[in-house]
Amino acid sequence: MDSVSTLFTYPVFRLALSLATGIFLSERVFAENLSVTVLFLCLLFSFLSISGLYFVSSYRFRFIFGGAVCFCFVLLGMLLSVFQVEQIRYNWTDGEQTYTAVVEDIPQPKKKTVQATVRVLTQLDTVSGQWKPVDRSIYLYWMPDSLQRSPVMGEHVCFRACIRRPASASLLTGFDYGKYLEVQGISGTAVAFQGNWKLLSRKDSLTIEQKALLFRESIVEKFRRWGLEGEVLAVVSALTVGDKSELTPELKDTYSAAGVSHILALSGLHIGILAMILSWLLYPLRYMWGGKTVTSVLIVGFLWGFALMTGLSPSVIRAVTMFSLYIIASLCVEERFSGGHALVMAAFLMLLYQPLYLFDVSFQLSFTAVMSIILFYPVLSSHLVRSIPVKYIRNAMAVSLAAQLGTLPFILYYFGAFPTYFLLANLIITPLAVCILGSTLLALCLEVLPGVNVLVISCLKRVVICLNEAMEWVQGLSASQLTSIDYSEGQVVLLFLLISALYACFRKPVFRSISLLLLVFSLWIGTFLCNRFSSEEHYLCFARSSVYVKRDRKLTLLDSPSGIYRMDSLTIGLMDDDRWRRKESASRLMLDYVYICRGFRGNLSELIRLFSPRQILFDSSLHPRYREDMKKECRELGLSYTEVPEQGVLVRL
Repeated sequence: MDSVSTLFTYPVFRLALSLATGIFLSERVFAENLSVTVLFLCLLFSFLSISGLYFVSSYRFRFIFGGAVCFCFVLLGMLLSVFQVEQIRYNWTDGEQTYTAVVEDIPQPKKKTVQATVRVLTQLDTVSGQWKPVDRSIYLYWMPDSLQRSPVMGEHVCFRACIRRPASASLLTGFDYGKYLEVQGISGTAVAFQGNWKLLSRKDSLTIEQKALLFRESIVEKFRRWGLEGEVLAVVSALTVGDKSELTPELKDTYSAAGVSHILALSGLHIGILAMILSWLLYPLRYMWGGKTVTSVLIVGFLWGFALMTGLSPSVIRAVTMFSLYIIASLCVEERFSGGHALVMAAFLMLLYQPLYLFDVSFQLSFTAVMSIILFYPVLSSHLVRSIPVKYIRNAMAVSLAAQLGTLPFILYYFGAFPTYFLLANLIITPLAVCILGSTLLALCLEVLPGVNVLVISCLKRVVICLNEAMEWVQGLSASQLTSIDYSEGQVVLLFLLISALYACFRKPVFRSISLLLLVFSLWIGTFLCNRFSSEEHYLCFARSSVYVKRDRKLTLLDSPSGIYRMDSLTIGLMDDDRWRRKESASRLMLDYVYICRGFRGNLSELIRLFSPRQILFDSSLHPRYREDMKKECRELGLSYTEVPEQGVLVRL
């Protein structure tokens, strides 16, 4: 039986799939319609039914028992997801309120503010004057105050601000920032201006994660003392300890266009490189009695130490957990265990711990890439790149192709772009990444030998400069990146089915597999052609005190010096200043929409002397009291009006 067959018969695989199904259903299908109490009672009833079924069922009805167990884990996934969301969401009071909070991570300076994750502990009830518990994490931005220093991690702060969940920008950009923060465990954002926050004397003891963050910060500071700066410091910090605060947008774009942006985010690749280096260093121990076990334990210990050095980031914990499970299980059941089993077990445990990880893009890309390498690497290395004489090039191409093939649907859907020269870039970056990681660890170990340490640091700088120049060269090649790719969720599913059918053809090239491949490919091409040649629906989008034209994912900002726009048969007036105040006209201009935004001065009585509006739109940026006065005036004048929410509103053209 091959590894794929054993993977699908692996019990944890079916349980993990059922758990993920429940999490998906609770968030995408039954959102806002589930309660923890009802789900708990259903799960309890299912568990009792399964217990009774276990003792009365015979072997011939084992599929019923298995299906019942899977259904139980679907309910468990739904319960965990709903419970986790309830622990994150909070009905924040409108307007500015007074809160106390504790800083949970290292504050990061921004252009005009300082940002940190804080745990809001209490809120002052303005009616009773009592403090009520909150216990939610938010992103707090505060403006530096010359009268007091900024808080550090673990310190308590009292602030007055308006906390709210960021509005979805899916109408404009397709990205729901509020949902993204929710997946990260963040309930809202707030800005505390000068004079609206005060540092308190209390300070909590730091957790292991916070101590790990401070340890990572000390290592980055050590990089600065080495003389690393600019893009060199940014790449070394990101590649070795996962600190991406020094990365500039230009550097991120360069690596993204080259198809190697994953190298700047600590993941399984870095853990694999470090494990390979440790295996080389500890290889002599294998010749002693029990050497393999000792070597494996030492590698796992060093990897967890590295995770601590990187601040215990979720991506590193994910990779180290998977590798640790693989090492431990390989020692116990070497003949049966495979990397796929370790991957499934790691995913299962992480979803039990944090079910919303399922909607984290890095989680999806990481596990998909590793699973694709496990499945496709043997096929590609034996069929497609076998003729390449150089072993390194053959293996690197097979790994890159396998990872890119598995993550392709997600890349097209989330980023709408595809790096053309990813194979070339990965051939360059893999050995250089090994050199950078190895040189950095060597320099840290040789600090007691200043002369040798300086030589290693000098080599490290040259390697990083060479890497950056190579990625800029790849980015500068003709058509280095295909952009403006619009992929729907249905096409993503069909593309995954197409990749699965392609794998089946390579594994078992029979007529059934080829027929399945042709069927899925035809469906995929059909949906692509329908989207390509169907008449594009386009909309007017009123949002952020601006007017846009939206065609699929492409968004175009309309601009007019007069603030009057004409699109097809519609005429729109954007009112965000006082240019029309106290003006007179012999005849009124017909407007389909009048969009009143922050900055408008005057009243509607003056506007209707110049314009004849069919619909009044009030932007969310208007002051609430002023907006209510305008709505009252609309009712008095008999004008139709609509309030534009923060996420905007679409009008079909």
